[in-house]
Amino acid sequence: MQLTYEQSRILDFVRSGGSGVTVRHVLLHAYAGAGKSFILSEIARLLPGPGLYLAFNQAIVQDIRQKLPSHFKAMTTHQLALEGLPRDISKRVRASLDQDRGRVALPLILDKVEGLHPAKGFPQKDGLAIAGIAMRTLSNFCGSGDPQMGPQHLPAMPNRWKKEDLVQHANHIWDAMLNFRIPITHDFYFKAWTLMDQPLPYFHRLVDEAQDTNPALLGSLFHQPQGVTWWAGDPYQSIYSWRGAMDALSHIGKQDQTHSDYLTRSFRFGDAPADLASRLLSVLGETRPVQGTGQTEITYASLESRNPRPFLQGFSTMAWVSFSNVTLLDVALQCIEHGLSFHIVGQGRDEKSLIYAAMKLKSGKFDPKGPLSAYRQWSELEEEAASVPDGDAAKLLKLYRHPGFGSILDALNRGESRESDAQVILTTAHRSKGREWDCVVIDSDLDASAEPTPAQIRKKRRFFVEGDDLRFDNREDIHLRYVAFTRGRKHLHVGCPNLYQWWAKAF
Repeated sequence: MQLTYEQSRILDFVRSGGSGVTVRHVLLHAYAGAGKSFILSEIARLLPGPGLYLAFNQAIVQDIRQKLPSHFKAMTTHQLALEGLPRDISKRVRASLDQDRGRVALPLILDKVEGLHPAKGFPQKDGLAIAGIAMRTLSNFCGSGDPQMGPQHLPAMPNRWKKEDLVQHANHIWDAMLNFRIPITHDFYFKAWTLMDQPLPYFHRLVDEAQDTNPALLGSLFHQPQGVTWWAGDPYQSIYSWRGAMDALSHIGKQDQTHSDYLTRSFRFGDAPADLASRLLSVLGETRPVQGTGQTEITYASLESRNPRPFLQGFSTMAWVSFSNVTLLDVALQCIEHGLSFHIVGQGRDEKSLIYAAMKLKSGKFDPKGPLSAYRQWSELEEEAASVPDGDAAKLLKLYRHPGFGSILDALNRGESRESDAQVILTTAHRSKGREWDCVVIDSDLDASAEPTPAQIRKKRRFFVEGDDLRFDNREDIHLRYVAFTRGRKHLHVGCPNLYQWWAKAF
């Protein structure tokens, strides 16, 4: 295979021993489709062992595992944490995860956690709200790089409760998980592992998708006493800061003993998508253009009916990328109407089992072995939803109360369980990251507005086109469109009139 100049430069750096004692961190900035997996596997072949490849996503790990040399081990970050825990603890953690799926309901916390029962310190009506805030505090702490829980981890909340009391409640939950009195969450055992501050038995560590790194993992890897950590990713595909993720490339780039390199040529798409991507990145101040390879056609698509059939001409499969799950369900209903098989990425058996469990609970039937076994009656689910508006119970209740609930359930039931069996792959832009398809449709719900909307102004999240300029308040709104617009290999149908015209005027 003929290497590009950029690929050769990176591999020459490895061969020269540039990753020696004076360099502790190597940053590889790789644009969308720029062959990041290939260059990481080639780097691994040149490095001595033992080596480690890390990614958050299991599918990415499975894909690259067969490409790595035998002296490199590929794991997800959570697999690394489980491996690093003492064997007896790891066994108990796995048993808890198998039984409870990494979830813990608020009524169970109130019942099992010492110091959190409503009779001990606060009114009954506040119990679930207190437990919900304490759980979110614990979750924020687990995702942070901090060694101790404190007021900085508290979410927004009413002022009638003392911050120090809420932090103490969160610590009670931590202790309960530590002693296996309540189910273990994935965030908890991962944080517990990072707090052990163990040196890893791998001299070279390759971290994929480094633009969305857990701060706890970042701290652990950054302070490893020996070896080199290679951070690979694309800062412009950082789209999970709302979950607490951190762009390790930008953070570590400011530190000493660091070397940076770039992969700007995409092997996924041609010049037109490359130009669109470059224009988006230029809005953020990037001066290195995305380079395309081959040909990819871009067309504007009117999506009045969201019927995928016209876009399938000449293709056996296609992907439909949207901002919201609600939009995907609308497209799924169109697929059913027009006789097209479809698969909704990320919507699997867990969602279906939760919906059926909710229907059973609503009818007054308690299932001690079901996914909602922590709720003995429907009112408990409603109380938790009211106490924690952004929690799992609230999301489930919102779905159940949706006026088109019957159609939604029908769509989930009729979707293909395997993506390979579907003509239309339905995915949000967030879930499309790292994926590619020959034919891609970008839904209109990813468009910029023609002017700031009242909702954008209220949320301080403006994203609109003004003349030749693209205005925004949050960089990740640009990142998300860059991710979506770089998924297509042969044909990209853009259903965003404002963004399409903004780009086409300059193309």
